[in-house]
Amino acid sequence: MPLNMKLTKFFLLFLALLCSQLHAQQAFNAGIAIGMTTSQISGDGLGGWDKFGITGGAYVNAPFNKKNGLRIGLYYSQKGSRTKRDTLNFNTYSYRLNYIEVPVQWSYQNGPFTFLSGLYYGQIIKQEILANQLTSPVSPAFRNFDVGLGLGALVQLGDHLFVEAKFSSSILPTRPSPNFTNPNSYYEKGNYNQVLHFLIGRNF
Repeated sequence: MPLNMKLTKFFLLFLALLCSQLHAQQAFNAGIAIGMTTSQISGDGLGGWDKFGITGGAYVNAPFNKKNGLRIGLYYSQKGSRTKRDTLNFNTYSYRLNYIEVPVQWSYQNGPFTFLSGLYYGQIIKQEILANQLTSPVSPAFRNFDVGLGLGALVQLGDHLFVEAKFSSSILPTRPSPNFTNPNSYYEKGNYNQVLHFLIGRNF
């Protein structure tokens, strides 16, 4: 069985068991959020946080007590990387990767601030190269999944409105590195998505 299928089945089983346990607590709250991303792909040779995109989704939070809880979300996220426009010939080049992600995060609340940390699983729904306004397939292609770590914080701006910032990074290569030369180098083993997310949301 391919690795992405194994990971998907494991993640879905984990979520099912987790939700069955949380359901017994009867203490859910939820929210929605939308915002922007800026991203790069470590190891692709382009460099810089020059690829901008959109993100948005919803989450459910299950508090364990007044400060600690578990937050599970479902988000659309645009990732990738991009070169800055060449000032001489005006050429551009970018990887455009679109994912559906499920972050599972521990939340810790302290006054108006909530701090988040945990894992995410992403399923790629679209990938392409955009060069000088022309699209082409990615070769070698990125894997169908992305598994990584996420860290973030949000500030409550009243009873319902909040702003959130978070950083996420792949922990497994999203594709083999096209320039693999050093077997002992973590970053040369493959490409890794690295993303900054900035969102505004509303909780219920």
